[in-house]
Amino acid sequence: MIRPKKSLKSQLTLGFLVPFVTFSLVLCLFFVNLLNTILDDHVLSQFNQRLQENGSTLAQSLPSTEVEDAIQNPEESGPLLQAYLDDFMKEHEGIEYVYVLTRQNNQDYIVALNGSDEFMQESPFTPEQEEAFTQGRTVLSSIYTDQWGTHKSFFKPVEGTDAIVGVDMDASFIDSLQQKAVLYPLLFLILSVLIGTGSAIWLGSRISAPIKRLAGFTQDIADGNLRNPIRLNREDEIGMLATGFESMRQQLNTIIQNVYEKAEDLSESGNTLFASFQELTEASDQIASVTQTEAMGAEDRSRHLESLTKLMREMAEAVEQMNQETRQIKEMATETSHLSQSGSEQVNIISKQIQSIKHNGQISQENLSDLNSKLARISEIVELIRNVSSQTNLLSLNASIEAARAGEAGKGFAVVAQEIQKLAQQTATSAQDITATVEEINEQTNKVLALNETNVEDVMKGVELIENSGQLFTRIFSSVEDLEMRSESIVTNSRLVSDASGEALTAIQEISVISEQGTAIIQEIAATAQQQHQVVGNAQHQSGKLREVAHTLQNMVSKFETLQETELASESEREKQI
Repeated sequence: MIRPKKSLKSQLTLGFLVPFVTFSLVLCLFFVNLLNTILDDHVLSQFNQRLQENGSTLAQSLPSTEVEDAIQNPEESGPLLQAYLDDFMKEHEGIEYVYVLTRQNNQDYIVALNGSDEFMQESPFTPEQEEAFTQGRTVLSSIYTDQWGTHKSFFKPVEGTDAIVGVDMDASFIDSLQQKAVLYPLLFLILSVLIGTGSAIWLGSRISAPIKRLAGFTQDIADGNLRNPIRLNREDEIGMLATGFESMRQQLNTIIQNVYEKAEDLSESGNTLFASFQELTEASDQIASVTQTEAMGAEDRSRHLESLTKLMREMAEAVEQMNQETRQIKEMATETSHLSQSGSEQVNIISKQIQSIKHNGQISQENLSDLNSKLARISEIVELIRNVSSQTNLLSLNASIEAARAGEAGKGFAVVAQEIQKLAQQTATSAQDITATVEEINEQTNKVLALNETNVEDVMKGVELIENSGQLFTRIFSSVEDLEMRSESIVTNSRLVSDASGEALTAIQEISVISEQGTAIIQEIAATAQQQHQVVGNAQHQSGKLREVAHTLQNMVSKFETLQETELASESEREKQI
């Protein structure tokens, strides 16, 4: 399962928390600045004003003679100065300490302090006290903390004396306000961060949880599980997204199921087509064997016709010689008798050969008829191939349409459908080539049938001529006994025999030409059968590829578990339980 480098929940949390914390920090700084401004402009200024008023009043009202007396004679005049300071404390609220400071012989002293019975006590000047004493002007200190608390002091010289008065007022409440001015905004910032963090986490969880569920559903779909429906009871954009995913799952489930079913149909069609091509290959082998046998028979017939032509030529020469030697018939009667007997035997041989040619012609006629019927069977098988190719092309087109509807998820199936369509088109083209070849073979076979019928007719004529020649030789043999008495008849018959021999020779030559043509046609049939065998082999190879494509397609969709498979499995379990 894919793990994101940065989850949506953390992105949403940070996206909400960072602006919220930034705003809270800015607001906190604003409050701190505002409170400090209020403290400085109002509280602290009023406190300073009051402190200055008390210090100035003390410095102006304090008798200079009492101060000098207390410095010179602290034991006697010191209590009077202390009493004055105590009375001043009672009249003015908020004052912590009032005292008089002086420097004698480079030593710093506290001349008198309210509430204290000690006078002229050494006490080093602070920087503010040093400034007020040496420069002779009023000095207001900052808020400071010592062992007696938090204070703010005012120092002013006493006119006519070598001393300064100091007034301390309690400034702890100002320090407390300043601390609170920092603490409260800081607490507000911390509380805002906590509230913002909680709100951001809650908001991120509420938004990311359904999206995470959708991511889980999509991962299940990517893993091939199409059985689980996608249900999110929301009416916002995430609910619309879940509805779209559910619609996509249902459509993808339907597409996968259809592709699986079509792949099974395609596999069955491929098996049927492969078996048909196997039968067609066997038929082509049988045609090639028959044509080869017929070609061998045609060659034998051609050799016999050559022998017959040679014999007929020899017979014509003998008849011509007989015509020339008619005057010497008496002397050569015995020789003529032998020659006529030999001619009769040769005629019998020729008659037998002609009968063999006739028989071979009938066999050729039967083989050609059988070839014609097998060609018709081939045409039927090719038509079946074309139908299967057309159905495959239509199925691949439907698969392409369904893959296009599926969008990006269906691109892989569109490529497979296009490859199937190409194979179907190649199969259709091969089927057309086979059809054209079969039609050409059928046309040549019809021509061979017509020529073979003509050949048979010519052979029948040859038989008749040979029978006539036999009759003539019989007459010659009979006439030899009465040769002397019928010499004139022998001459006439000799001429008839010569003419008949010429006609027979011409007929045999024509039969030889026809036989050569038949041999050429048979060889052409054999070549066509061989070409057909190659075409069928290629088609069978394409059929095997088609089966491989079907198996590949089945393997591709087999990893998807569809809802229909789940229902079938449930029905099977119920049947087993029953």
